[in-house]
Amino acid sequence: MAAGDVRYQTIMLVTAVVAVILVLSVVLLSGQDNDVKTFVLFMNALLVTVNVIGFFLVWGSDSTLVDEIFVMTPSGMLLKHYTRRLRPDQDENIMAGMLTAVQNFIKESFDEGGGRLREIKFENLDIMISYSDNVVLAAVIASKNPQKLKEKLSSAVREIESLCGHKLKDWDGDMSDIRQIDGVMKKLLGRI
Repeated sequence: MAAGDVRYQTIMLVTAVVAVILVLSVVLLSGQDNDVKTFVLFMNALLVTVNVIGFFLVWGSDSTLVDEIFVMTPSGMLLKHYTRRLRPDQDENIMAGMLTAVQNFIKESFDEGGGRLREIKFENLDIMISYSDNVVLAAVIASKNPQKLKEKLSSAVREIESLCGHKLKDWDGDMSDIRQIDGVMKKLLGRI
């Protein structure tokens, strides 16, 4: 069961408990004096407010914040870089090269089954990686729902491969050949 499913089930359970408490309060307050009724109604209003706030916090916490996406060739050549931060002091080619070097190191040192590096975790950041024959996408995220992002990255890689894979196979460096990547990335970043 995914973490998001657990959160939604928890908030729904809490909402059901609040509803039961409200109904019981109405039934039990029928013979009480006004001070007791006022206190119980105030406590019920507070409980409902906390529940509503919790619901909206859970609802809004499901998004995944993508800091950067690197579009590369399998050999590690950076094709495009998308970022939500303005960090001109960071060399994006160094990051692309680092990802390729880590992939190669793991493959040569540990990989006996022919697999690929799919994720790197560092404190509160994740780097999710998705591959096709001619394209590699690496997304740097402050993760809340990495599984959701994995699926979307895979879909974006398939779309880029479909649109530009034949051009990337023998790519001559002409950026106009791969401008369709921008549209795919815009869709990806808009729906995460």
